Amino acid sequence: MTPDTGTASDCSLVPDLLPAQAEGWDSLRAAAREALARQELPTKRDEDWKYCDLAELRRAAFRPAAPASVDIRDRILPEARGTRLVFVNGRFDPHHSCTSALPQGLRLLPLHAASEAATRLGSLLKPAESDFFANLNTAAFADGAYVFVPKSVKAEAPLHLLFITVGEDGGGGEGIPSTQPRILVEVERNASAELIEEYAGSSPAFTNVAVEILVHEGAELRHERIQREAPEAIHISNLRAEVAKDGRYHSRTVSFGAKLSRQTPQVRLTGPGAEASLDGLALLNGDQVSDTHSVLDHTQPHGSSRQLHKCIVDDQAHAIFNGRIFVRHGAQQTDAQQQCRTLLLSDSARVDAKPQLEIDADDVKCAHGAAVGALDPEELFYLQSRGLNAAAARNLLTYGFASDLLAHIPVASLRRSLRQQVMARTNAADLVETP
Repeated sequence: MTPDTGTASDCSLVPDLLPAQAEGWDSLRAAAREALARQELPTKRDEDWKYCDLAELRRAAFRPAAPASVDIRDRILPEARGTRLVFVNGRFDPHHSCTSALPQGLRLLPLHAASEAATRLGSLLKPAESDFFANLNTAAFADGAYVFVPKSVKAEAPLHLLFITVGEDGGGGEGIPSTQPRILVEVERNASAELIEEYAGSSPAFTNVAVEILVHEGAELRHERIQREAPEAIHISNLRAEVAKDGRYHSRTVSFGAKLSRQTPQVRLTGPGAEASLDGLALLNGDQVSDTHSVLDHTQPHGSSRQLHKCIVDDQAHAIFNGRIFVRHGAQQTDAQQQCRTLLLSDSARVDAKPQLEIDADDVKCAHGAAVGALDPEELFYLQSRGLNAAAARNLLTYGFASDLLAHIPVASLRRSLRQQVMARTNAADLVETP
């Protein structure tokens, strides 16, 4: 690719994607616009972007996605029939959304209908502290989702946020369609919920996501993040989460689609006894690029975190992992474990892995590591000795590498769907039964 040079002024993302109307978020949007005026589209000269080339973003012309019709019957999760919001090309779709099964007091609303979100939105992704893409979202988002789980409520059914990008009615005009989904989640004291944040697409598009999550004392949020966009798409996601005393936040990100995808989850444990996990799976082929830059920030004692990030990389694809764990002064008896494991299936596949620990406390239990390699010849030989041919043995081991991470997804229909997709990508469909 052409080296990534230049400044924000020559990037068509600004100001073409900024809304004509502030739509009620005047001061927040103004602050984001002011920050954008001082920022540049990242280049490979920036340390956090040194392996990720955005030249294609700079060359392309983008515009807000136009309305479209869609049939989502095959994407409805049976477990979330009455607990879902659907957005098509960045717009709330009331016809396909259904919130009839929500517990009393739980709020699952499009942002434009959630006036109570005004005081919280931007509290974690502050324009003065955010990067170019987070500020672009703040300045340009048209709508999004607000999730509020009140004190002591235990949501049994998963809450499903489905964002779909499809071909536009009437063609949509020149340029690549863009959406800027915004999500705000607040789980109050001693409450719990399962959230599924899913992106699916069948058309080239640029999706730029910003997510803010507040987990209060004793609360728990289990968060599945699924990215299955079109092979030509570009997907950028910023996530900020804060976890209070004895709170628990567990996130799993699965990336199958998009030519270029980048996930930037940052979780700050702000109270004693807080827990967090950030797991991930990227399945790449062709010339796909998947980039994960994560932060787990321990600020108080007795916290714990776990991170397991797996990548399967074939053809000329490129996986990037940069995971940082901070243990601040005074965060004694922190237990933090981080592991990145990558399976390379071709000689031209590539991975850049950089797990990091920065510890400023002396009574901790922390470990990190990275493992990169091909399929184990002894395991291949064992399977072939049991009657499988070389290709089948290779496919079965590849599927097995990914399946253990998917096995912990609690929503059965989603787990089954993702396993079937992995089997299709690894040609293991005839070798494995899908529970």
